[in-house]
Amino acid sequence: MAPHKIRDFQDLHEGKRLFILSSGPSLGGLDLTPLRRRLVMGLNRSAILFPDTHYHCTMDARIFTEFPDMLKKSRYLFTFADRPFGIPLKLLGAEGFSHDLAAGIYSGYTVSYFGLQVAVYMGFKEIFYLGLDLKNQGEKTHFFGHDFHSRTHDQSEYPRMRKAFEQSAAMLEHQGVKVYNCSADSTLTCFEKVSYEWAIAQ
Repeated sequence: MAPHKIRDFQDLHEGKRLFILSSGPSLGGLDLTPLRRRLVMGLNRSAILFPDTHYHCTMDARIFTEFPDMLKKSRYLFTFADRPFGIPLKLLGAEGFSHDLAAGIYSGYTVSYFGLQVAVYMGFKEIFYLGLDLKNQGEKTHFFGHDFHSRTHDQSEYPRMRKAFEQSAAMLEHQGVKVYNCSADSTLTCFEKVSYEWAIAQ
């Protein structure tokens, strides 16, 4: 992985379209083959399903411990400054939206929000989320099955994640950034919901 700084990516994809792979249960039901012709950002363990992304983001230190080889295969990995490798970003806090990633980034309580800030910084104007469910499906917390650490997220983390996205939605629309959610059953309603089939047909 070549050494890069976040400034190298500012407005690199001005006006272009990006697909972001979140890790919700619905991601596992999608045929991701058409994305091979698209610009794609993976998050956390999404590389299990679709390893050939242009960009990857992870905040969770556990992923570096459990899947180091997978992360090292990323073309460009964005993460926090205290992680073992990757393009480092300073954590500014949980709530907020950073337009200057050289100064730092906000967590929004989820790597999906982290990835949104990276995408906007790179100049993308159309962003399609896949697997952004923000809810568990019974015992299934992610596309890969059950994560013990996420079992109570419906009551604890997901409301905070929704709040972070909701607080940024109007601002992004005003700036001409269109964000779509391709998860029909998502509890997040601040972004327009569209079908995956419609998204890949654009």
